[in-house]
Amino acid sequence: MQKKIGRFIIFVIILTFTMTTIPYAQPIEPPAPYGPKVEDLKGKEDLVKSLREIETLRKNLSVINISGDSTPEELNETNKDLEFYIQQFDTIKKNLDNHKISYKDSFSDVYFAEQILFVAESFIISIREQQNLIRGLLTNREEAKKLFYSTYLIPVYYYLTLGDNMIAYIETYFRIT
Repeated sequence: MQKKIGRFIIFVIILTFTMTTIPYAQPIEPPAPYGPKVEDLKGKEDLVKSLREIETLRKNLSVINISGDSTPEELNETNKDLEFYIQQFDTIKKNLDNHKISYKDSFSDVYFAEQILFVAESFIISIREQQNLIRGLLTNREEAKKLFYSTYLIPVYYYLTLGDNMIAYIETYFRIT
């Protein structure tokens, strides 16, 4: 009986050393990225630059301060700041539209430019909603003054979140080659 146990242990040890592939020691290959692969971009640098500019503008949008007891002068100043952001987004949109025209024969360029345009449009709509809130505050609408419970803020945050989610989608699921 002891001989059988000894032989079994030696067999297991020899088997362990002679096995070429040990299942638990295999390196795990990272999974392939999800989503569409955007190949053969002719204007890749321009598209990525536009996306980065949008991200920079989005970071600056978080400093907009609108409150229910802001003075009309403060509200008008904030409105001017929002107009500046819209102009910046419009410039990016024009560049992307020109990119689509320049590379109209490249499906990948047009497709990716449209994805980025969607992000820019979402942020523009959010800014327009903020301007709508400012107009409501300037005309002393009661609904606008209750900012936390206001229906004015629902679309503002909806479109901001939509743009943020689209940026996250692009960065997570698109493989740009």
